[in-house]
Amino acid sequence: MAKSSAGFNAQSEIPSASVARLATYLHVLRSLSESGAMVVSSGQLATAAGVNPAILRKDLSHVGSGGVRGVGYDVGRLIARIALALGVEHNHNVVLAGAGHLGKALLGRVGFERRGIKIVAMFDADPELVGTTITAAEGELAVRALDEIGDICQEHGVEIAVLATPDADAQATCDAFVEAGVHQILNFTALAPRVPEHVYVRPVDFALELQVMAFNAARRHNAESAVVPREQRSSGRAPRSGAKTRARSDQRSVGV
Repeated sequence: MAKSSAGFNAQSEIPSASVARLATYLHVLRSLSESGAMVVSSGQLATAAGVNPAILRKDLSHVGSGGVRGVGYDVGRLIARIALALGVEHNHNVVLAGAGHLGKALLGRVGFERRGIKIVAMFDADPELVGTTITAAEGELAVRALDEIGDICQEHGVEIAVLATPDADAQATCDAFVEAGVHQILNFTALAPRVPEHVYVRPVDFALELQVMAFNAARRHNAESAVVPREQRSSGRAPRSGAKTRARSDQRSVGV
């Protein structure tokens, strides 16, 4: 749960599901703003974000959306309100540990900075990678040694880290992050690292997500297999055996 900013609903909390959707709305709104849109209706924004309009309106109530019935939302004003509620009106400096394929892919993703995220450093335990340069979507980063985590995090005021190391290095790297003052960790490893209570670790498990999708696919397949054939639904019962017998007799009589 995320606390909403003062001036909107200071005493309430924004549900985690709403936080995720608000981030999507913000992304859509910024694209609309760049294309010159000044006003957007709840229906248009909901369609672009892939959600139900009623859910969208409920989510926006957490940030004091200021929509006008029959007119819609002022795009610029709504961007400012959502950005403030999500705490992304200013950039957050982030560090990433793990210069392997996943780490490089994450660095190559476009759009972090426009969402208030700036990756300022990358670390790895492999001495052969330390000192090399990785090309990122928004510049180049030199790979640093793990023992530099403390100094770099202090220099840039880092509170958020991404953990994309091999599982064997995950706990030690996580410990270094915590010691450096990081209290939000996005974890791409299979390990569930041990952290103090004040540190939040959010796991991202691709295998688990694929298992959920496989379950949904199997459930849909089973549901489709259980559907009664159309001709049986229309008549309400299966054809009588006598009817089949007469049909065969008729076929024999005409030489079929």
